[in-house]
Amino acid sequence: MLPSSISKLCSAAARSSSTAAFFSSGASNPRGRRGQERRQHQEQRYGGDKTNGGGRGGRWARYGKSATTGTTTVLALSWMTTIKDVLGIEKVQLDTDPLKEKVKQSWLYRKRRQYDDAIQVLQLALEEAEERKEELPITRVYDEMANTYYEKLNFDEADKYFRIVIQRLVALHGKKDFDPEFIGVSLKLADILAHKGDLESAESGFKHCVRRQMRVMEEHMKKFSVAHGALVEDRHTVDTYGAVYTDPIALFGMTLEAYANFLINYCEENRLAEAEEYMDEVMKISYQIYGASSGHTINMLNNFGATLVLKNRFELAKKYLAIGVDRILYVNECAHMLPGYYCNYAEALFHTGQKEEAVEYARKAVQMSRSGDERLRKYTQQFLKDLEKDLNKGKPKSWWFF
Repeated sequence: MLPSSISKLCSAAARSSSTAAFFSSGASNPRGRRGQERRQHQEQRYGGDKTNGGGRGGRWARYGKSATTGTTTVLALSWMTTIKDVLGIEKVQLDTDPLKEKVKQSWLYRKRRQYDDAIQVLQLALEEAEERKEELPITRVYDEMANTYYEKLNFDEADKYFRIVIQRLVALHGKKDFDPEFIGVSLKLADILAHKGDLESAESGFKHCVRRQMRVMEEHMKKFSVAHGALVEDRHTVDTYGAVYTDPIALFGMTLEAYANFLINYCEENRLAEAEEYMDEVMKISYQIYGASSGHTINMLNNFGATLVLKNRFELAKKYLAIGVDRILYVNECAHMLPGYYCNYAEALFHTGQKEEAVEYARKAVQMSRSGDERLRKYTQQFLKDLEKDLNKGKPKSWWFF
């Protein structure tokens, strides 16, 4: 059973007529700009109460630019840049099409953050696809182009191409606003609107995605209940049915996580409990599908914890980072994350009064980084040095590590 706040969110969104505006244009409205100004003013005040670390001077000032531009949101949600990356769902199948190699090459460039190279390859692929007048490959190339600009933080171009994708999905490929392809693109459009300062439209978009996917998931779960009978429970449903069963649930978790990150990054402190409730539900979904000690779960904990640290929400950051601080030791694919995870956890501990324990985790981070590159070693060593200095002088500084 879902938390009451999620049910209320969905029922409220169902009564709202503002969702349509989210898909109509990319223009920001005046109320959205006022929301951005309010958020920037909060960041200048360093936000939060004493428990969360607010009001302790200007130690966050040198990081204000990152917070204001919203860079952390993209980093925290980088795992959802394509539906396929997370759920294994192909939005537009290319099969044996020769364009597949170009798309694959651009995808590899994007993963290496060679965005300009990726765009050049995609432009060639788009010309070839348009010459052949094949709609499915064209849509796929537009989608890759949009994702590349999105990761490059060129939100104007990303917005333009994502809207092209949305239009093509509906007009040419028969997709509805509850299909996974549509939801995946809509989440990113909502995030882009948030970056541009149109917070009202952005929140409307996130609510739309949560509401739609919740309905899909409810219908999805009914199918499995009817198939086995109301009194029969399959305790191994995930293993039995695989992606057929888990994909709609995973996508619902994605919508909740995206909305929780939005609330943390752009909304006032009175929305903090709401974000926490959504994230707790995301954790339950992650446990069910991936397991409590999976790489996906650890990445999610680290990214959300780092976002909370950046926003001075240290108590809540400590809660989520503490969940994975021991589990990460047993997840081989997350071995490279250990130093950064420990630094994040140490930061949260330090600002919640557990300073000696924070220094211990900082020392562990230094030890774990010895097998890493020089940049990582220097980072953890400097982090420990500054933390010890702050402990002695009582003048805390702030660091985070995605």
